[in-house]
Parts: sequence; C-alpha cells; structure tokens
Amino acid sequence: MVLLGSGLMVSFRDLRGEHHVISIDPQIVESDLTSVTGRYTPVEDFYVRDHLGVPLPVEMPSLAIEGEVEKPQTLTLNSLTALPRIRIGAVLECAGNPVQPNGLISNGLWEGRSLSSVLSLTRPKSSGTFVHLFGRDGYSRSVPIERARRDGILATHLNGEPLRRGHGAPWRAVFPGSYGVDSIKWLERIVLATAPLPPRDDTYLEVRRDEADSLNRKNLPRIQLKSIITHPRSRSVVPSGPLQVQGLAWSGEARISRVEISADGGEHWRDAIFSAAGRYEWVLWQATVRLPRAGAVDLVCRATDAQGRVQPEQRDPSRLDGYVNNWYHRVQVVVE
Repeated sequence: MVLLGSGLMVSFRDLRGEHHVISIDPQIVESDLTSVTGRYTPVEDFYVRDHLGVPLPVEMPSLAIEGEVEKPQTLTLNSLTALPRIRIGAVLECAGNPVQPNGLISNGLWEGRSLSSVLSLTRPKSSGTFVHLFGRDGYSRSVPIERARRDGILATHLNGEPLRRGHGAPWRAVFPGSYGVDSIKWLERIVLATAPLPPRDDTYLEVRRDEADSLNRKNLPRIQLKSIITHPRSRSVVPSGPLQVQGLAWSGEARISRVEISADGGEHWRDAIFSAAGRYEWVLWQATVRLPRAGAVDLVCRATDAQGRVQPEQRDPSRLDGYVNNWYHRVQVVVE
C-alpha cells in the first residue's frame, strides 16, 4: 500500500492499473481510461489535478460569503441542510488534458447544493457581477455571477460518498460542462465583486496569433467535443479479421449524437454504437472493424454532437496555448 499526499490509500496494483501518479507535490494523478467499464469513475481512480499543496484538514470547516451582498454568511455543513439537494452526472476534465487513453478526466455523480441557492442566502447586490472563489490551498478563480447561478454546484459528495480530502473535502465548486480550472477545491471563501480577478499570466487563457502577428487572449470555452480509443492500445499486435474497438466520447456543449471509427487512417468511416447518457456525461462506444491484411493499421475516431459540431481533425495552428486538446485520436496497431 502507498499513501498519497491527498490521504488516499491505494495499492501499487491500482497505481499501475487504474490510475497513474504523475506528480506528488502538487499532486497530479491521471485516470487510466482503458480500465473504464462502468458509467462513473470509481472515486479511488478519479483523476486529481492540484495547483498548490494539499491543505491540512481543519476541525470545523466553514465557508464565508461576503463582498457585494446585503447579508454576509459563514456557512457550515449544517447550514446547507435546509437547501434543496441536487445530483448530476458530469465529466470533469482538466483544460490541459492530452489526447490519449491516460487522462486528466473522469466521469462522476456529483451531489450538493446549487451555488444559486447558496448565494441567495446572502441577498446579492446588483453590483456583484462576479463571483470570486478562494480555496484553502491558495488557488483562486472568478466567474460571472450568471454562470455561477446557472451551472455552479457546491459539491459535497462524489459517487454517493462524502468528498475525500484529495477531492476537496468538505466541499468544492463544480461547473458541469466546463473545464476543471474553475472547480475550486477546499473552498473557504466566496466574494461577490464588481470585476473579475485580474489574470496573473496566460495560464488558462486561449492565446492565438492573428494575421497582424498580434496575440489575442480570451477565456477558455466550455468542454469541447472529444472522443478517444481505449481499446486496443497503441502498438498492439492483433489478429486479422474482425476487431472490436472501444472508446469514450464527451462534450460540454451538447449531447453526443454520433461516434465514427475508421480503420484506414480516416479514409472510410463506420458508425459506433453507444447508449444514451446524461448531458454532461461521457458515452462508452464500441464498433467492430475488419482488418483483412497484415501490417500497420491506423485506427481513428471522431464524434459529433447534437448541434452538428464535429470533432476537428487537427489542432488549430493559430493556437499558441496548450489547452483544449480535442483533435482526432489515432491508434496504430499491427495486424499479424
């Protein structure tokens, strides 16, 4: 057994099979997506992306809400019992998640209270147009109050159990359909303000070079349409004949409507099958392709959402940042 910095106790077998520790301080743990068999990622395999060190636990955690409000609040877990409880399945993906089967992404069942109901306790003033979120680890983000009211969750449970220390206990912010950058863990203070927090640098910004050779910066979009192949693994040796290909697909903007697989590098496509899932959840897809010849074969997948958007074949060459990686996933196998 090994104890991670988050306080999670896991076996060496699990570290090799279901997730991969990339860094201890700050803690970064990738989920092994090739091991996905069910709808939700087990809590012990759920990805972790910390920005700073994991804070020490406190005996009586509280959440202060202040700023442009008429009635500042200091909340405890008991303070939330009168608020309606909500539950939603949603993918949580790091904005820098690569296109590969080991990823900074997981699918979970989140439970807690809507940020809208939590903020309503303070009677926000009309001047409070932004919500600043501060974690006990020192990490902070801000979002427009309309977004916080529409999508935000103060999550206290993941997959039916109270949040563990490594996932932000006793509560964290979660924004279904958005990258994890704003889902502050160990939330201890919310400030309603008249303006957003100033950017520190280009971290978590979309940066493009325009025709005039100038740099344009803007906030990251919602989780973009993406699919990956989880089976077979790249560089696998497979027999000729029928081959079952499996994978995942997700989007933060609309439900997945189609997944296609190609066994010739993208020249010809066939539809995969998958079951319906929640709006913000991933789908598990599968397709059978025929491999008639010996040699290397390039498997490629792509997804389409309900609004007609199609996963891009390659990354936009004007992008200079390292975020929102969602181009075609390619896996090369060798046919015996």
